[in-house]
Amino acid sequence: MTYPNWFESTIAKENFERNLLPLADKEIKCLQIGAYTGDATKWMVDNILKHPHSFLVDVDTWEGSDEPIHHNMNWKDVYKTYEEKNAEALADNKVLTMEMTSDRYFAGIGDEQIFDFIYVDGDHTAFAVLRDGSNAYDKLKVGGILAFDDYGWSMGKGDFYDPRYAIDALCHLLVGKVEKIEDNYQLWLRKIV
Repeated sequence: MTYPNWFESTIAKENFERNLLPLADKEIKCLQIGAYTGDATKWMVDNILKHPHSFLVDVDTWEGSDEPIHHNMNWKDVYKTYEEKNAEALADNKVLTMEMTSDRYFAGIGDEQIFDFIYVDGDHTAFAVLRDGSNAYDKLKVGGILAFDDYGWSMGKGDFYDPRYAIDALCHLLVGKVEKIEDNYQLWLRKIV
């Protein structure tokens, strides 16, 4: 089955190119919350995970969500598509897959695990995005980048179901601790404190 490639069809790829390509030769640790079919994963492997010790951790349940577009997807096939698309990187341990919720992942990693880039594109409900953003900020090194996908997206069911309100609240709470580097369909932040 063919699945939508939201990474290519939105501004995501442009934001990745503009902000992440300068990291290509550096040793970096990346975390992605919500990997879907692995389009962003593939881009990171092909373009920025060039250093031999650079890696990406992909966290996803591969069970979908309450979003109407997810209801008719075969999530076992979505995961299979992800694995096929990124087979070489998975075999080389360039990409580590964690099939679990982001809450469980963050609860299980130690204080020493700090990332250079974290991409939040998991559960889109405001409460989940607020938790993911807060946890991500805590696990991001100073100077690191925290990117939120779907800042401009709405499910149309009210504030609780949209990421924007959580991202705005987090930005308000982090005034003086982050700087905005992208503000379009996505919101990208650099941690300064």
